[in-house]
Amino acid sequence: MIVLGFMVATGFLSMWISNTATTMMMVPICLAVTKHVAESFENSATIDTSPGKFPFGTALMLGTAYSATIGGFGTLIGAPANTILAATVNNLYGIEISFARWMLFGVPMVVLLIPMVWFYLVKIAYPMEVKNIPGGSGVIKKELQELGKMSYEEKIVLTVFTLTAIAWITRSLVLEKFIPGIDDTIIALLGAFALFLIPAKNKKGKILDWDTVLKLPWGILWLFGGGLALAAGITGSGLDKWIGSQLVNFSDVPFFITIALIVAVITLLTEFTSNTATSTMVYPIVAAGAAALGTDPIMLMVAACMGATFAFMFPVAAPPNAIVFATGYVKMGKMAQTGVWLNLCGIIFSVIIVYFFVPLIFGGLM
Repeated sequence: MIVLGFMVATGFLSMWISNTATTMMMVPICLAVTKHVAESFENSATIDTSPGKFPFGTALMLGTAYSATIGGFGTLIGAPANTILAATVNNLYGIEISFARWMLFGVPMVVLLIPMVWFYLVKIAYPMEVKNIPGGSGVIKKELQELGKMSYEEKIVLTVFTLTAIAWITRSLVLEKFIPGIDDTIIALLGAFALFLIPAKNKKGKILDWDTVLKLPWGILWLFGGGLALAAGITGSGLDKWIGSQLVNFSDVPFFITIALIVAVITLLTEFTSNTATSTMVYPIVAAGAAALGTDPIMLMVAACMGATFAFMFPVAAPPNAIVFATGYVKMGKMAQTGVWLNLCGIIFSVIIVYFFVPLIFGGLM
């Protein structure tokens, strides 16, 4: 239950902030709990509590990393691959994937996948012989007490964040009726602008200042722009027509096999490269292939997004994997051994979801 608690908390946070930041925030708490649990078993001759060999520590670290990756899939802002997908679809076809529509698709995926991965980790991959851990809840309570009460600034940020999230979710349903032309970008900018205006109490200046903004990962915008430029280049150079001519012979292949091939190839590619870079590169190519096959391109691009997201084998596949690998509680062999089965299950899961569920959410856009 401790592992499940960490996974649920990490998954929820990762829906709203980057999975890298979420993992960096959760790992120190994971280490504190793991070390406390290891100390409680020091006199046990049957359990090796050293880093890399302690089943609980490995399960907790991997669960935190995997839930950060899965949680990021829940919203458009949760992971760069989702944002790049929405931008590419808008650039190629002039179709907007709203924040609310993506949540209708992404949140059920998170709700389904986190319990499945948790069950695999604690019951199959790293089962614990001891069912009850003495003092486990005490460490959590101690960490909460050390955090103290929320400060004025934290309450303001929480309020602005909550209002921004509500505006994103209700924009296409409510706000557009009263504010024509409003979009998710305007809402995000208004939320950030509000933090620049509201004064702080426990420090000089406003809640948000430019020095803090400069620390944001602005380089990701180059990847977004690069993806859009790549899409325009594929269309402008005629490469999409060439890809189409090469894929004509595959037009008779069953659709679910096409989905499986796309997800499997992109998952394998993501294991050795950044998932952000992979998604930037493959979305335009998948869109061109979909046009040649006479298939809804959004469905295949969503399949590509799932392939780029659900990669669990190696540290380089996703930043959360690299962060927990650095703790020493997860060895490369263990991560690969655990992740290969999750990758296979992820491919099967993605095929089923894209074939049956994606048309219900994105089917009427094209």
